[in-house]
Amino acid sequence: MADSVVYGSVVQVQWVGGDVSVHAPSGERPLYRVCDFPEGRPLISANRAHNQPARLLQARYAVVDFIGRQTELQDLAAWRDSDDSVSVLLLHGSGGQGKTRLATQFAQVSRDLGWRALQARHAADPVTGPALMPGGIVGEPDDGAGVLMFVDYAERWPTADLLELCADAARQDRARVLLGARPAGVWWQTLSNDLDRMDIETAELALHALADDPDIEPETLFNAARDRFAAILDIPGVGDLEAPPAVLENPDFRQVLAVHMAALAVVDAHHRSFAEDRSTRLALSSPAKVSAYLLTRERSHWEKLHTNGGVSITADALGHTAYTAALTGSQPYVDGLEAVERVGIASAGPGDRILKDHAIPYPPLSTDGSTVLEPLYPDRLAEDFLALTLPGHTVHTYSPDPWCTDAPRRLLAPPPADTSVASGPPPWTRRTLTVLIAAASRWPHVITHQLAPLLIKHPQLVLQAGGAALASLANLPELDPQILEAIEPYLPEGRHTDLDPGSAAVAYRLAHHHLAQTQDPLAHARVLTHLAGRLYYAGLRDEALTAAQDALAVWRTLDNADRAAYEPDLAAALIDLGTYLSNVGRQDEAVVSAREAVDIYRRLAEANPAAYEPNLARALTGLGNCLSRAGRGGWEALDPALDAAVLWKRLAEEDPATYEPDHAMSCTNLGTLLLRAGLPREALISAREAVDIYWRLAEASPATYEPDFAAALTNLGTLLPRAGREEEAVAPAREAVDIYRRLAEASPATYEPNLAAALNNLGNCLSHVRRLEEAVVPTREAVDIYRRLAEASPAAYEPNLAKTLTNLGRSMLEVAGEEMLPVALEAVRESVALFHGLAQARPGVYDGYLRAALAARVDVLDRIGRTEEAARMRRRLANESDE
Repeated sequence: MADSVVYGSVVQVQWVGGDVSVHAPSGERPLYRVCDFPEGRPLISANRAHNQPARLLQARYAVVDFIGRQTELQDLAAWRDSDDSVSVLLLHGSGGQGKTRLATQFAQVSRDLGWRALQARHAADPVTGPALMPGGIVGEPDDGAGVLMFVDYAERWPTADLLELCADAARQDRARVLLGARPAGVWWQTLSNDLDRMDIETAELALHALADDPDIEPETLFNAARDRFAAILDIPGVGDLEAPPAVLENPDFRQVLAVHMAALAVVDAHHRSFAEDRSTRLALSSPAKVSAYLLTRERSHWEKLHTNGGVSITADALGHTAYTAALTGSQPYVDGLEAVERVGIASAGPGDRILKDHAIPYPPLSTDGSTVLEPLYPDRLAEDFLALTLPGHTVHTYSPDPWCTDAPRRLLAPPPADTSVASGPPPWTRRTLTVLIAAASRWPHVITHQLAPLLIKHPQLVLQAGGAALASLANLPELDPQILEAIEPYLPEGRHTDLDPGSAAVAYRLAHHHLAQTQDPLAHARVLTHLAGRLYYAGLRDEALTAAQDALAVWRTLDNADRAAYEPDLAAALIDLGTYLSNVGRQDEAVVSAREAVDIYRRLAEANPAAYEPNLARALTGLGNCLSRAGRGGWEALDPALDAAVLWKRLAEEDPATYEPDHAMSCTNLGTLLLRAGLPREALISAREAVDIYWRLAEASPATYEPDFAAALTNLGTLLPRAGREEEAVAPAREAVDIYRRLAEASPATYEPNLAAALNNLGNCLSHVRRLEEAVVPTREAVDIYRRLAEASPAAYEPNLAKTLTNLGRSMLEVAGEEMLPVALEAVRESVALFHGLAQARPGVYDGYLRAALAARVDVLDRIGRTEEAARMRRRLANESDE
């Protein structure tokens, strides 16, 4: 949808006659805006360019013609033209590498080939470009090629919103989402894992320096930029202006933007009769000095405006306002007023006058002019402005201003606790932290003089930074680990969709720091245990397993030396390891780990029940689950689950506030295992008790207990038909799907497996009451999800995929018309093939499922008239049963 605002999940409309208007549900926050990728380029007047030459560097003007990048364009074209229905590609590289220009060129080429080229901006960003209003469903792309969506600064989006956009793209017939971002690393690993679990193909393309292209010489880049800037500025006689030696020799000039900046500075200096001045040429010997030159030209313009009466505030006040704008980015008027008051510019005059004066050299890009504090562009120049204005650098051609040292703190510091001012973070917090971290990656004194003091005093601010920015902070080599130690306690203990990548990066950096600082095995064990948990939450499950295995090895060493002191820690580490092993499909190893944990806690609880009975109950629950996932779901799994349920019930009666959630969880697990043991009525009693407890808990704290409530509902929906109460099963099964769908939209990596299980259960419940056409829909969706999950982790999800394919084949056989029977046959054929492989790898575990899949295939073969083949398979099944 172009010219639209997206608030939540998009409902795709294939065709609608007449006018269409789409409105978001009331009360939902907007997520992102969509518009057509702009064609052409805006013009800039020669007069404005002479006053502020840095404007010519903005990507939107595209002053210098696109050059090179043929290999990258070919890679992008191959990605675009692949057979995937939807795919996401990360285009990443440092600031100034040319990501936006490459994306623009690619969009233009794709548009010429019939693709619809769109761009998305987060709802928190100002509205720029064409009017963006809700509504306006657009037609299909020309020639049915597909839709290409570009998302710039993707790392600055909240992860849940970015995943929502990609999920919306997946509902198109054919879509490509191009993400532009500076980092890759753990932020992209986590995001791509989530996308993989959404059945969205992912790829990445690292954008290297254009000057490293063997077909492009740095001198060629310089000359092309020099000539274009001279043409716009109407400056003759630049053909003899050569690139400063540093541009050709200094590796810091490998970025295309750095070369363009140098060319612009040389042309401007020539126009001002400084080109042959030796001091000027020395001033252009590094990218930092080129930035200093261009920023000095900005300062000259501020002084000229003040002298000529164009603005009423001084050049210093304009500089302070520009510094604030670089930190906050464009803001609505009211927020802009608050920013200039917070940072202390208001002493130069009324806030309204300051904002209006700042808009003279930096007019808003918003379509309706409703925003203020438009920052310097391009971003790299704004970051250099922040660093060069801050004392502590060594670029002698640009004078710092001590005023700015404390500006970030004034912008971000929460109000005193004893005031009535709202304590929520300012709306620019995420942007400010992101730009400071970006500047610090090239200017270490920004860490020393701004970031470190700010985060030491207000470490809770990192909660607003987002996972990508937090990961970038953790990866700053000059950052003192003490800063991360101050931050770490404020990070969420459990999962957090947006912060998990950054939390993992912080844990990784601190782990390596602490492990290198001490040889104390206890410290090593604790660090590795913590690291494993953070990596697991970030979706890096193989890495988490490695860390957990390393931690367990150390805990064993400690336990051997002093069992009384460390045996409880060893048992806890075994439980963790069992979880990580199970989640990568290594079920038999998980059982071994869980069983050892139970043995340890049983001994400890006998000696000290009050201290260790809760641990024993957790270990018993974990063992039951591991046995069940390993295909040993009869009485072998039921015994530890029953023991756990008895313990949890007694503990919950004694202390409901502490142990009622554990009691509910044990009831859910017990119900599942009782069913697998052939005791459906007993299982139903346990399942109802779990639903009742979780309903109360979720009413009081939905964010914490809704996932558990949904699991209990799914379990109840599974059990009711087995107890002969088929009609009652549909309602809880459908409610579970609704909850898991909402949770999976926010965190697919965590909740998509649960959604698939709930969908499969709903399909079964609908089949039981002969609502067969309805049953096919959720079962097919469950197959789609499990297929995607199984591609990423076959050991963990192939059994679920195979079971759901069997269900789908049977449902389609009973409801579908003749034309759909081949689809039903393909479903059961694939199910049989999967179970054959599983049964060979795990003899005795999947034999029953294989027979059920073969029986379903026999029924389909009979239905389509392949009776002889069906008869042979039926006889084989009978012979195997006799054996």
